[in-house]
Amino acid sequence: MGPEKNGEETNEAFIKLAKQKKIEQSAAEIVHEIRNPLTTVKGFLELIKPYLKEIGKEQYAEVALTELNRADELIYDYLHGAKPQSNHVQKTYLNKVVNNLAMLYESKAILKNIQLITNLSNQEVVLNIPENPLKQVLINLMNNAIEAIEECNAIDRKICFSTEIDSTTAVITIMDSGGGITDENIKNLFEPFFSSKEKGTGLGLSICKTIIEDHKGSIHVKSLLEKYTTFTVCLPIKSFFIV
Repeated sequence: MGPEKNGEETNEAFIKLAKQKKIEQSAAEIVHEIRNPLTTVKGFLELIKPYLKEIGKEQYAEVALTELNRADELIYDYLHGAKPQSNHVQKTYLNKVVNNLAMLYESKAILKNIQLITNLSNQEVVLNIPENPLKQVLINLMNNAIEAIEECNAIDRKICFSTEIDSTTAVITIMDSGGGITDENIKNLFEPFFSSKEKGTGLGLSICKTIIEDHKGSIHVKSLLEKYTTFTVCLPIKSFFIV
């Protein structure tokens, strides 16, 4: 290989590195700016908390503030190139996470004329997975369920969000009354970049599967066309919560 070839490859490497640096810098600037509106929203939520408390709805503000704080933590971790530290000490309570997410989606479901049914296990347990990645999975599945109902314009517009436990495993189920998924699509559903949506990236369910399996769990799907789709997430129990 001659010196000219080496020079060309070196220049290409420098150009590629410069572009990558520029992309990273732009992304960091955008992420940094996102913190400003988050701070404003958090401030307004704190202001209206006393009024929500008067009507017995303070928990809605608490859930919203928790999610805003989670977004702020993710931004901080991105800007500082660090892995989240809180995950190592935070306990993940199964029913608490599901109940909070149900409240988070309550208003969206009402606006879209979807009945959101929540059935929680009588026993609370602590899961062997940090709260943030679990929320990431469940939010993705909930968004998919809402989109499925919207796309087929279902008459029976319903999402069931439930939890069950046995001696070692917690089971989270999200069932929607959307148009269902074909057998062919189910085979490829968790493959990276596969999507049946026009504007889908094909990464959501692949990431969900990776997160769940990284924490010794499993994720399954069952569907009947024009009837329903059910996603089931199984996770190991770390301990039972004793009141």
